Amino acid sequence: MKPEADWERLSDPQMISARNMILLALFIEVVVQTFALLVSPTAWWTWQLLGFITATNLAAVILAIMAQKTANDIGASTKLAFTPSFYKTMTLLSKFQEYFEEEASKQGRDMTEEMEDVAPKMYGLVRKYLDNKALDAQVMPPDVSVLPADNTLEDDALFRNS
Repeated sequence: MKPEADWERLSDPQMISARNMILLALFIEVVVQTFALLVSPTAWWTWQLLGFITATNLAAVILAIMAQKTANDIGASTKLAFTPSFYKTMTLLSKFQEYFEEEASKQGRDMTEEMEDVAPKMYGLVRKYLDNKALDAQVMPPDVSVLPADNTLEDDALFRNS
């Protein structure tokens, strides 16, 4: 098994379309029918029917194998994403959301009102916390150098009496 999922391939699985299925079945039918026509039949319609049945059955088997391979690829990729840790995290977030809705309903508010009220406060709380942590860690802003002033101008050129 791969250590990481191929997210690009997972988000756009290559499934065979109905049009491609029909084209594949027709191609197989032509190949099988050509073989059937090369053999000298005793009853022409019997051979045609046999060729058609064989072609469609063979196409069905090939398409089933291709579909199973695609399903196995998707399963292997999603198995990497949907781990026990993922499910535990989703359960905790769902419980948090349930408690959030319950508390909002107790106060006679809906989730939209609560989110509009709480989200800016939560952002402010987190922002202040991070700012304080940065001060505690004594993270200093980068040293900005200032060019020296140009002292070539005289006071008369700066201040004119009008």
